[in-house]
Amino acid sequence: MNNIPKIIHQIQEETQPLFSDFFSNLSQSWVENHPLWQYKLWSLHDIKELIHCEFPHFATFCDNNLNNKLLLEISRYFILYREGGIFVDSDIECIEPFDDIVKDKQCCFSYVPQLSSKKIISDSLIISKRESLFLKFIIERLDSNLNCLVEEGISFLNKTYSLYDCKDEVEIISSSIINPCSPIEIELLLNGKISENSIDNIISEAHSICYYLKERAQSKRRMNSIDVLYLSSIVGQGGAFRAAHRIHLGLRAIGIDSKMLVLNSNLGEKGNLLDNIHVAIPSPQEKVGYHNDLEPLKQYPAYNMASHTFAPAMAGTDVNRYIDIFNPKIVQIHWINAGYIKIEDLGKIKKKIVWRLADCWPLTGGCYYYGDCKRYLTGCGKCPKLGSEDMDDLSHEIWKRKEKAWKEMDMVIVVPTLWMKQCVENSTLLKGREVFVIPNGLDLDKFYPVRKEIAREVLNIPSDKKVILYGATNAINDMRKGFSLLLQALQSLSDAYKNEYYLVIFGAERQRLDLDIPFRFMGYVRDHQILQALYSAADVMVVPSLEEAFGQTVTEAMACATPVVSFLETGPESIIEHKRTGYLARYADEKDLAAGIEWVLSSTKLNDELSVNARARIEESYDIRIIAKQYEKLYHQLLNS
Repeated sequence: MNNIPKIIHQIQEETQPLFSDFFSNLSQSWVENHPLWQYKLWSLHDIKELIHCEFPHFATFCDNNLNNKLLLEISRYFILYREGGIFVDSDIECIEPFDDIVKDKQCCFSYVPQLSSKKIISDSLIISKRESLFLKFIIERLDSNLNCLVEEGISFLNKTYSLYDCKDEVEIISSSIINPCSPIEIELLLNGKISENSIDNIISEAHSICYYLKERAQSKRRMNSIDVLYLSSIVGQGGAFRAAHRIHLGLRAIGIDSKMLVLNSNLGEKGNLLDNIHVAIPSPQEKVGYHNDLEPLKQYPAYNMASHTFAPAMAGTDVNRYIDIFNPKIVQIHWINAGYIKIEDLGKIKKKIVWRLADCWPLTGGCYYYGDCKRYLTGCGKCPKLGSEDMDDLSHEIWKRKEKAWKEMDMVIVVPTLWMKQCVENSTLLKGREVFVIPNGLDLDKFYPVRKEIAREVLNIPSDKKVILYGATNAINDMRKGFSLLLQALQSLSDAYKNEYYLVIFGAERQRLDLDIPFRFMGYVRDHQILQALYSAADVMVVPSLEEAFGQTVTEAMACATPVVSFLETGPESIIEHKRTGYLARYADEKDLAAGIEWVLSSTKLNDELSVNARARIEESYDIRIIAKQYEKLYHQLLNS
């Protein structure tokens, strides 16, 4: 007996003219594959009429509290409860009839096609009989507390399913049948970067495919009473800047009115507008920018200008006039060097300040990381980076300027790792300040695993090798990033594994390496798809940094289900769980680094287990939504103190 009525439901939505024909063709695919089925296209008027006639107890609340987008989003549950059939989003194409799939079914959903440690149920295509008890349970949950949909967002359906006792009444169909391709795979397909043979393998069982072109109905979040002005030199490039941008967007996603004020933006006018980013305009008298800030360093010929390891902060624009205009409750500082803000102007900020440290610069007389030098504890001077033997050199001058300015600031410190917390607590300039550990977060809708075979095909990486990935800004020349130790580790492994291993490097241009293991340089990667594919193509990511405040590549790789090998006694130690999500080698020990790489790659079974654990670790602790909530809690604490 077939319980599912032969009706296909879709919602008539206002779409951009660019995509209207495409959506029309997708809808037609459902009609053509189901000639004996009824096809119903629901308008907003039709949906409101259904709710008023069939769900009158919900109608008044609906009229007074729901915007049209949210109403369209939840209408699928009401439509199917009353009429039954198949509800399908407008950006899904039917490639095979569903007649056999719906036989003897009661209520069916499918999983989101992302290779995640958690199975996520999708509502983009729902199959149901009339008056399904599970759909009734969903409607009752909405009826009792509509805020649960706003608060939980994409998790609403999954949370509701977890609360439902009679799960045997609900069937979750494999994504290989309903929607086999992840968003990035669809983008690669549409851009012609995946071969037809690979796509045929992926969709061999599929009856439908989602193209992820429809803008999902999202409730517009009401901004709460907390407003933040987020200060960061640049947005759109670099690890620290990406971290700042992600935190800013995460704050906005949970309803905090965060505005970002930057010196330079690489997002363009439209990107700035969409993300609420404001570009500071210096006055004609102000000297700003990286080159102006380097001027005082020219008196120290021993300093390597290309190293980018020291900032005097003598150039910059006065951001206090913007603070007066925006009048935020909280000013959050991130990375403000490269000639953005002078030390003295930081000391003039008369607001509650959260300084989220991107490196050790606030603790020192100018260097971003101090290495073995301990002079930052006693006022600097005789700076080894400057090649100076003068006690009253530029580093001492900067240290004294900071000492004076920091005393004027009403601030707490946020660091991303326990290693950075220890650095702050051991320092002199920030000693005694309250320190909170809040890690960097990732948008897990953008960082997730791509099928390894697809990633390697796109990047033209051998499919029969064990791929070792290494990458960083200035990956080869920045000694702090530890590439020389990685090279030594791989040289020691080359005799045994030169025919098995394959090294891929990003963040540097091609150059000669004394290494028997085959290698490939990817250059500087700015395309997110390529970066995601690189992480997914690898069997292990190696982050051999000797000093690292956090380790952005660590979380990005783990989010793409790639285990990571790194050192103890630096930032990644807080992220990697030894022999569960990767391997933590003894500090600066290239032999133990080699042992870690060899261990992670020792068996496919072990590598698969580490990969699943790595992704789970990021989902549990580094989702940007979790991180944003930690900031929100801190803001409330500061404003109520």
